Amino acid sequence: MAAKSNRVKLALRRNAVQTAKRAEVRTLAVGYLRVSTEEQAQSGFGLDAQEDAVRKYADAVGLELIDVIADPGISGTTRPSERPGFREVMALAVDRRFSVLLVKRFDRLARNIALAVTTSAELDTAHGVTIRSVTEAIDTGSPSGKLIFSVFSAMAENERDAIVDRTKGGRMQKAGKGGFAGGRIPYGYVSDGRGGLAIEDRTAAVVLRIFSENGAGRGLQAIADGLNHDEIPSPRGRRWWPSNVSYILGNAVYAGQVEYVFITGGNAELVSGPGTHAGILR
Repeated sequence: MAAKSNRVKLALRRNAVQTAKRAEVRTLAVGYLRVSTEEQAQSGFGLDAQEDAVRKYADAVGLELIDVIADPGISGTTRPSERPGFREVMALAVDRRFSVLLVKRFDRLARNIALAVTTSAELDTAHGVTIRSVTEAIDTGSPSGKLIFSVFSAMAENERDAIVDRTKGGRMQKAGKGGFAGGRIPYGYVSDGRGGLAIEDRTAAVVLRIFSENGAGRGLQAIADGLNHDEIPSPRGRRWWPSNVSYILGNAVYAGQVEYVFITGGNAELVSGPGTHAGILR
């Protein structure tokens, strides 16, 4: 048998060290919890419910939880790498501190199948971490688990798409009847407590000032400068810019109209007409 080269010996030694490290953390786990803002009030999705499920599973199968990390108020469409909590998970994975990531459901990892699958693959191939769903009995450490995981991820993505479609349909229907169909409440208005808009006197006066000055021939920059000089906060509580002024001048809501553009799959659909709210411009 030929003598092993130094390169081969080094590779074998590195593999032995990595194998020993994997053995050391084989029973160490981290729990990952996530809840989006709209899910916080829904039964079964709360952080407490997720943590309880993860801890009970770890106890049942003999895993030691070294940490439980949460991303509260984070949408499942946000890339895991952009979530503060999941970045902590990745830091522990890079340091080879654990070998199993526990989630209550795989949609806690990501709603989008591409994000879920790529994140799982990165954890597994780069850091030797497998993911287990404690309520779906799936372990990405096995070939069958990876297949089932892909199926469940696809189902979660389809569910989210269906919710988006239903939400969009409801918003379009409401807009078609002249109602406020969601989004940021326009400057000059507040919620009427019933899903509609009510005029806010203080900011509505600013809207009237902008339209009045524009009608008198003042430019966008001059109007913005005047508002800043009088220390009137912009819609976001900051300085006024010509773009802020232009947006208000071009918003049909102030004339008592609704105007929405709904985009799905690259197709845009305009819904416009008289609104059920009172216009500031009378």
